[in-house]
Amino acid sequence: GTSTDRVQKLARNLNDFNLAVAMQQLYETGDYFAPLPSRADSNVDTYWTQAVDPDGRARDRFAERESYLANITTELEYIAALSPGRILDIGCGPGWLLSAIDPGWDLQGIEPSPAAAELAAQHAKIHTGPLEGAPFTSASFDLIVMYHVIEHLDDPVAAINKVYDLLVKGGHLIIGTPDFDSGAARRYGARYRLLADPTHISLFSNDSMHRLLRDHGFNIRRVDYPYFDTAYFNEENLLRLLDQQETSPPFYGNFMTFYCTRNDS
Repeated sequence: GTSTDRVQKLARNLNDFNLAVAMQQLYETGDYFAPLPSRADSNVDTYWTQAVDPDGRARDRFAERESYLANITTELEYIAALSPGRILDIGCGPGWLLSAIDPGWDLQGIEPSPAAAELAAQHAKIHTGPLEGAPFTSASFDLIVMYHVIEHLDDPVAAINKVYDLLVKGGHLIIGTPDFDSGAARRYGARYRLLADPTHISLFSNDSMHRLLRDHGFNIRRVDYPYFDTAYFNEENLLRLLDQQETSPPFYGNFMTFYCTRNDS
């Protein structure tokens, strides 16, 4: 179908869900995220093997390594500045981030998709399955990365508690997730592009992610909003902001990356 058909279909899927109201309620209730029912099939490989982008274009996620790495240069520079130790990439996909890290690190990953985990195993030691079943003991890692994973989990609070437990004292956490209260989210509502992924089921705002991390034992050292240094910053996407009837374009503030340390004070 056309882009408009897709937007209308998405709006129907979300017809009982008002994004602005859901985000406002996070302020009023103190909840950390707004839950959405999954609109995806239960095959964990499908995310990787049958992907469509928010603009309706078919994606081969397994062929996107170079563009993926080009869009996470800030995260990779942060890691490169740390003393090598033990790193766990939760939801590591095909292992691209791990593939770009100094091999002086002890590289490990968790990935529920067997298809993605098989590729990741070329770069690191991979546990295939969910985080809660991972065979790690407390204080096993110096750095944990959760890059655009927490919005796919139905119990993000349990995941953050698990991450805290797996980190050494003072250990580092890099966590990225969409802001569902960003400027583009407020402008486009149900047409916000990060709602298009049917596996996005736990929706955070900027404020609520700050609260979740601070309330569960993390110091937030810095927050980035990756956009201007990515391929998404271009004239075409900026001009698309003038049209509210289509899916929102990529824009500053859609993505948040939090750089944290475990607070043991």
